Amino acid sequence: MNTIKIVLVNLILICGTFHYQGCSEKKEGQNEKVLVKITVLEEETGKVTPVMACISGVKDTVAYVPPDGARIDSFSLTPVFYKGIEYKSDENWIGPVRRMNGRGDNEDRSYVYEDLSSIPHWKDPVIYQTTGNFSILLKPDEYQVSLEHGMEFIPIKEKITVKGDEKEVSMTFTMKRWINLPAKGWYSGDVHVHHPTTRPAFKQFLMEYAKAEDIHLVNILEMGHHLGTDFKQEGFGETGRTCEGDICLVSGQEGPRSTYGHIIGLNITRMERDTTQYNYYDLIFKRLQMQEDAVVGFAHFSWNGCDLPRGFPWYITTEDIDFVELLQFSKINAPDYYDYLNLGFRISAAAGSDIPWGSTLGEVRTFVYTGDTFSADYWFEGLKTGRTFVSNGPALILEADGNYPGREIIRDLGFTSKIKVKAFSHPSIGTIDRIEIYNNDGLVHGHMNSDKLDSITIELDHILDKSQWLTAAVYCENGAVAHTSPIYFIVDGKPTWNPDKAPVIIDKQLALIQVIDDEEHGKDVPDQEILDRLDNARRFYRAILDHVRINPEP
Repeated sequence: MNTIKIVLVNLILICGTFHYQGCSEKKEGQNEKVLVKITVLEEETGKVTPVMACISGVKDTVAYVPPDGARIDSFSLTPVFYKGIEYKSDENWIGPVRRMNGRGDNEDRSYVYEDLSSIPHWKDPVIYQTTGNFSILLKPDEYQVSLEHGMEFIPIKEKITVKGDEKEVSMTFTMKRWINLPAKGWYSGDVHVHHPTTRPAFKQFLMEYAKAEDIHLVNILEMGHHLGTDFKQEGFGETGRTCEGDICLVSGQEGPRSTYGHIIGLNITRMERDTTQYNYYDLIFKRLQMQEDAVVGFAHFSWNGCDLPRGFPWYITTEDIDFVELLQFSKINAPDYYDYLNLGFRISAAAGSDIPWGSTLGEVRTFVYTGDTFSADYWFEGLKTGRTFVSNGPALILEADGNYPGREIIRDLGFTSKIKVKAFSHPSIGTIDRIEIYNNDGLVHGHMNSDKLDSITIELDHILDKSQWLTAAVYCENGAVAHTSPIYFIVDGKPTWNPDKAPVIIDKQLALIQVIDDEEHGKDVPDQEILDRLDNARRFYRAILDHVRINPEP
């Protein structure tokens, strides 16, 4: 991180109640403004609820923030999160002003989005956290009030007119559900969040943030590198958990982080870190997996980021990776996911926002089935076993003979399995375009939503001609997507890989491994430990090839 930039950010003047760049002078035109009081209620409870907001001019699309109606000319940057954000018990407190559209520079939002919206249904320029009961001074004019309360509530976009003959006006908005996934046993989580938790006010910020975004499990990761760690956590295990009702903050780690990719450890009792063996990820995998109920993942799989292809093809062969971030920064990587499933790996689908490089908490979500009762322990168990789907908008539930994703189902050859896929969305979230069901042969069934329905149920009689994995995806017209983890069918005790596709997939893995091998041999002193690990990965893949050649039938 550039030290000069951090100093400059810390010198930014206060506008409203939060530090951010680009505020106009507070008192400019103050006497001409009207006090607009906004109250946001949740329909089911009738109580005031925290929400995410943007208030912008209809004519100029400029965004303004409470309480003084300061004009936003730029955005909160990543150093704000490194330093830590303190929640204050003030109705007009607002969170960071986050960029939601336009090319990012990795300081305001990740460049990986390119021109995609951070949330497909949110086209406003920014988003910021509010208490749900706040005031803002606005000049007489037309404005758009945009409010968002996670993916399960209908976002509000309403034009209002502020008149010059009024000194004060009160407005009430009600957030209404379009779906209740917890009532169906599915609870949302974000596996990748960065923020310190070393002060009570930091934790309160994260808890109120989770309430505003209606997300249940927030994984806050202390982020490691060769020289140290950032986003310090108060503790791990029980001391690293804070729960209020059905919302939990849980501390974890992102590390190691090197040219071989980024590792995530969730639900851990201590941080595993050894800079003397930093690139030997398999050692960290084992140490993490030895911690009871820990869950290990590979970050940034959705966009092959942070040199992901360099390390993943060989470290996946340790079989100690529980999940990948299949969805992140509005991008999903189904083709590579299917390749690894076709080699017999069992990997849960997860999604993480990677705040502060992501724009907002839970902009992509991991939904985990916990059943009638929610707890952090049940959520992590469901993630590890693959009872998940990921989404940045629609909901998607896959069943096979009444079983959810992650389940291994043992069946006889020729058995007819009953497949059911239910997809849900709302026009304000994203109109469903199509539903696709895949197994290790490819597309099993595709359905176009020509009638523009908000919910679709597909039921198939699927004859099992071999062992296989099966998963489902739903795509919306605005780019929103949901994707499930697989269900695994075991027929005659055979593995779920695809022997026809395996040779080509393995050739690709071996080629990627060879790149690392060549680089290592090009050094003055090659790292023999790395070379040994590359050889172990080669042996793993060649064993699959040998098995396929000897047993060509699945």
